Amino acid sequence: MKTKLILIALILLLITAFVSAQDTTEQFLEPYSRGSQTFSINAGLLIPLFIIFQDQTPHYVPFGSQLSLGGSGSLEWAAFLNNKWSLGVGLAGTFSSTPQKYSYSFIPITANLTYNFLFSSFEVPLIAGAGLAVSKIDTQVYFGSIAKIGTGFFWNMDAQWSFGLKTQYWIIPEIYFGDQSNKTAYGNFLDLNLSAKFHF
Repeated sequence: MKTKLILIALILLLITAFVSAQDTTEQFLEPYSRGSQTFSINAGLLIPLFIIFQDQTPHYVPFGSQLSLGGSGSLEWAAFLNNKWSLGVGLAGTFSSTPQKYSYSFIPITANLTYNFLFSSFEVPLIAGAGLAVSKIDTQVYFGSIAKIGTGFFWNMDAQWSFGLKTQYWIIPEIYFGDQSNKTAYGNFLDLNLSAKFHF
């Protein structure tokens, strides 16, 4: 008799958990709508890839001999145009060093366009962005631009919080004119971050 009661209790518990899981899944099918907003905090690694030098014979040089593995962090805000598309802005900061022990950093400010693929309580964003970047190596400062594309994978823990991993490919040009045009170069980086996102 006790065994039957325990079995019935377990079956009821499983049914309740299944229904609850279904309800939780359903609420994540469309977590965003027009006017929804998100605020993200990101932190991780900045991986230098290579530099393209635009001189008489364009060529690229691996960053390994030019710049160390670095760190990055950013804050991002976005507003949704509908349940898939969002527009936002981001402010980031990075740090690394050269073989000569000079510090290298840059601060990009970008406008971002994102399309979200939704799978139950998971989402995969496709990200494109462009903006301005301030680069500094030792005492030299350069004001330039940045373009980036990327993607990620997020788990919606509940209606307010998402956690995941995001990676973006950054292209940061340093363009010079006239007699210094041979110094023009294009830095290529991979930004790999852990991300926490708040929905409101």
